[in-house]
Amino acid sequence: MAKKTTQTGTRAIRAIFETARRQLEDEKPIDSPDPNEPRNGLRAGQWPGAPHDALPPDCPVHVIGRDAGGTVWVRTATGHMRAVEKWDMPTLLDLFAPDVNYLFWAWPAFGKKKTVGEDGTVQEELRVVRLERDKVAACLINAAAKRPDFDPQTQHRGRGGWQDKTGRFVWHSGNWMWSVNGSTLERARPGEHEGFLYTRQPTTIEPWDAPIKQDESPALRILEDLRSWKWERPYLDPVLCLGWIATAIMGGALKARPIVFTGGGAGVGKSTLHELLRNVLEGAVFAAVDTTAAGIYQRVKHDALPILVDELENKPGSTKAQSVIELARVAYTGGDIARGGADHEGTTFRMHNSFLFSAINPPPMTEADKSRMAILNLSRLDMADGVGRKMSVAIETDGRMLLRQIMDGWTEFSGRLLQDWWDTLQKQGLDSRAIDTYGTLLAAAELLVGPAELEDIGLPVTDQTKLGEIIAAATALERGERLDNWHKCVNRLLDSTIEAWRDGVKPTVGGVIDQVERDNLALEFAKERLQLVNLSIRNKGDPGDGFCLAVPNDGPVLQKLFADTEWQRGGWFGALKQAPNNVVLRNEGNKQKLKINGSTKHCLLIDMSAFAAYVDKEGR
Repeated sequence: MAKKTTQTGTRAIRAIFETARRQLEDEKPIDSPDPNEPRNGLRAGQWPGAPHDALPPDCPVHVIGRDAGGTVWVRTATGHMRAVEKWDMPTLLDLFAPDVNYLFWAWPAFGKKKTVGEDGTVQEELRVVRLERDKVAACLINAAAKRPDFDPQTQHRGRGGWQDKTGRFVWHSGNWMWSVNGSTLERARPGEHEGFLYTRQPTTIEPWDAPIKQDESPALRILEDLRSWKWERPYLDPVLCLGWIATAIMGGALKARPIVFTGGGAGVGKSTLHELLRNVLEGAVFAAVDTTAAGIYQRVKHDALPILVDELENKPGSTKAQSVIELARVAYTGGDIARGGADHEGTTFRMHNSFLFSAINPPPMTEADKSRMAILNLSRLDMADGVGRKMSVAIETDGRMLLRQIMDGWTEFSGRLLQDWWDTLQKQGLDSRAIDTYGTLLAAAELLVGPAELEDIGLPVTDQTKLGEIIAAATALERGERLDNWHKCVNRLLDSTIEAWRDGVKPTVGGVIDQVERDNLALEFAKERLQLVNLSIRNKGDPGDGFCLAVPNDGPVLQKLFADTEWQRGGWFGALKQAPNNVVLRNEGNKQKLKINGSTKHCLLIDMSAFAAYVDKEGR
């Protein structure tokens, strides 16, 4: 199949020329008149409010405010954010450069300069010869005190995609803030906007200067490349991967940022896949191999740019990979990460990044991790599958065009596509977390390539019922692994071994209940066995539909069964209360009081018949 092309012809040429024109405009030198020359009719040091009652007019340095510790924060003349703790000359020059003359004009120190006229007479005039540093400090500190307190960890936004309060998508490229008004691309210098501060940073990609239609989008070619891998679900996985590229660009604008984890043995093309994604997102992605959580958040800081991590392997005795996944889980909905410092001052990081991982052996993950993740499995490629193929990525333009598509289509994506996919998947019984994950990826992919392309790959977008059934079936195994906390706790209990049984047999708790239910073990002997692990059992109909496993809130052997789990030290009791009322009975009065090893215990009652029905219904 021939590779699909992207925007060409007159529209592409105009876009290229517009980019070049802007670059020339940005390179114009600034006008910085001599400090002895008037500015807007005002002579040096003679502006209203001088020297510290107000900021001087058109001050290139913007005072942001003070933090709780009294440090003054400013945005420099070049747009960078600075914490000012010393008011020495190098600091002040850094704040006002490249318009240093303004600094000398606003807070001048004068000296006399002698000149000789044509007639030989000597004249003296006052000239700016140096700077009154204390007056500069007094003015900026006073201005900061008049502003609201500033928290740089929560109010500062870095590069990447964001959404303003009107619902408009905004892209921070480092030097500029970009948005679309109708079909017109607009830009402005970073500044304060709706309670957030955007400051100048190293440049990342800028949007394409012309609108991109779906039939000329590079996403078509990228999807074709993605389909050449041997995916477990070839009709779905490459679409989810394409959707991740879009959500990676959307970044902080999203309510939920789905995580993607690609797995497979050596030779399946994981690293090549990372190369493709890295090239598409060139200039707007952090890529790392076998990294740490600290390495990521120290590099990312306040940016909402995506993160690619290859070789996130499960290594014996190491929790490094789990810490990285924990970071991605927090970033899913834009949470804060607090870390202590050597000076006993805490530091907070707010993450709004999309993550994609790869590994041969993925590290252990919690249900909270998996519920935010689309796991895409790859198989080994044969020579006939195109090993050694050359990927067709236009590094200079593909990311910029996809960014422009997202900016133009943001209203449709956030207003229609997300809701359409939500409705489709909800009808198939997917929970809200699964919809936030799969629905967001699929909606983003549809935004880039359109419904017809999804139809071609095998997703019947025009038949919402059939489409939902396909997605539900394709993701059933992954979702089935995501047990509720109480359900996992019950499973742990049922799988636990009764170590001390005197006949040398070591049955499990679940095995004892199974024997009772099949009439292979009398109820009185089942009680004997279960009491060895501080448990008991009640008969059918007394009070549950089936036999009820009685679980107290304490017991030395129970403590051992749950040791080194999240339900240790009695935590199992609270976990079991999270179960449906008909599965774990807790309002049965005296029926919940049972004698276990001679001591009366107040127990929760797990109705094993209701639990089995729940498992069958949920497919778990």
